[in-house]
Amino acid sequence: MGEIAGPVGWVIESEGLPNLLHELVHALFLGHLDDDHGFDYGLIPLDVGRADHRRHLWEELACCVISVDYAAPFAEDPRSFAREWFAEQFEIQGVFYGLEHDLRGLREMVDDLLSSPARLDEAEGTLTRGRALVARALRERGWSAPAGFPDRWPSFRAVWDGYRRACAPTPGAAWKKGGV
Repeated sequence: MGEIAGPVGWVIESEGLPNLLHELVHALFLGHLDDDHGFDYGLIPLDVGRADHRRHLWEELACCVISVDYAAPFAEDPRSFAREWFAEQFEIQGVFYGLEHDLRGLREMVDDLLSSPARLDEAEGTLTRGRALVARALRERGWSAPAGFPDRWPSFRAVWDGYRRACAPTPGAAWKKGGV
């Protein structure tokens, strides 16, 4: 994946490159390493009507997208990898919102949030910030992308829309639409 120069500041233990990248992005958002990226499990279920709770959602989804950004080009089938990895990482998030048994509700919750221009801006802004943090961290360690590596990334909206097109319909949602 390229040589990294300079001293090592953090040690992240993970299973495979996609997980490593995902955890790296969490650490960069937080500014340091912490168990479970410093998440307070007492906050569950998160309330997406609150900006501080939505921040957890947007950062988690940015970690999903950015790990795809950097890992997919090395996969045998980058498109399939991207679709499957994003889905796997997103679809386990329901537990944080009281939707652990309601995938359709989880998807609809995000759909509803993204239907608001202000919420879409939050998601896009978080993704942009995460990508900048990763790019800076890699650059500071002397990493340069190999030939053929993507130099442009899709927007959060494009990633989400691609995910939703690929989703199999899921029965009955418990998510209640509200003014979020």
